[in-house]
Amino acid sequence: MLVKNWQAAFSDPTSNAAAGPLEVGTGQAPCGVNPRGAPWVSAALVNFFRPSGLNPSIAGALLTTAAAPCVQLAQQILQADGLSTACNAATLANCVPFGDMDANYSNGSSIYNGFTTNLRKRFGNHYEFLASYSYSHAIDDSTDLQSPLAPQDSYFPQLERSTSLFDQRHRLVFSGVYQSGKLGGDSFAKKFFSNWTFAPIVEVASGRPFLIITGDNTNFQFAPTAARPNVVTGGGNPACGPVVASKYSPTGLFQEPCFTPTSNTTLLSLDGDLARNAGVQPWTVFNDVRLARRIYFGERINLDLIADVFNLANKFNVASVNQLWTNAGQPTAAYDPRQFQFAMKVNW
Repeated sequence: MLVKNWQAAFSDPTSNAAAGPLEVGTGQAPCGVNPRGAPWVSAALVNFFRPSGLNPSIAGALLTTAAAPCVQLAQQILQADGLSTACNAATLANCVPFGDMDANYSNGSSIYNGFTTNLRKRFGNHYEFLASYSYSHAIDDSTDLQSPLAPQDSYFPQLERSTSLFDQRHRLVFSGVYQSGKLGGDSFAKKFFSNWTFAPIVEVASGRPFLIITGDNTNFQFAPTAARPNVVTGGGNPACGPVVASKYSPTGLFQEPCFTPTSNTTLLSLDGDLARNAGVQPWTVFNDVRLARRIYFGERINLDLIADVFNLANKFNVASVNQLWTNAGQPTAAYDPRQFQFAMKVNW
């Protein structure tokens, strides 16, 4: 209905429809009839997104001005689309006040597929290790009730089904412990290399998905944090602005959806066709190690000297990335760099 109203206004020279569907009627004229006889009204006068009819605050104010016929035209548009015409702008009877209210439903769906395998060597000959690999795939159409995770288009929630935000396809973890124990003999070398502990842990994991957004209200859902770009080829639609190269596009190119007076624009056509959570963050590799030595002072007292190193290789591990379609995937945060930790522990 919003698009129909805008398209009707576009062929009327008294309107400012070129500014977009949401700006119709805020310029030279608040309403009118185009040369084909189709009425159009101010976008603010009618609740185009819900079947509640007139905006009572604006409709009531117009009745005392020269724009009073706009209310009658608005009722014609509502009636033609089967929406409520019960609101009496003069008395405000049967009117529903405008307001932005989110409805939360519990009808989301999800599925999880996973496989895990372990290889373990129990302690013997001074060492043990554990290697674990997990493959998983989480799919859903909604992750949480937070507003940034709202669907791109509330009228088509079924189009949101995709890989989950928390999906992590591959994860390999290796951990081990080596203890030299007490070496026989009284030489300096035997004593020096006795009672050492070496314990590494390495985790390699694939990156998690992230949502790529336009940041603009391109589909009139008032959710710029959910609107997604279109996947295009070549120059895209020249009327829709610049084409941006991105490795996250199946064709290598993105463009914002847009409305044009010459196209058969619908609300669905204003939704970006890029899949939800189409971006994937880089792989992460965490490598930590502990080196410790126990020193004995008689039979009952001993001292542990411990050195821990986190992110030993000092790898740059991405923690968060830019979601905006023009810079999608650019790192915005990272996990800690190499860190050292030293400790002493007395046992008795």
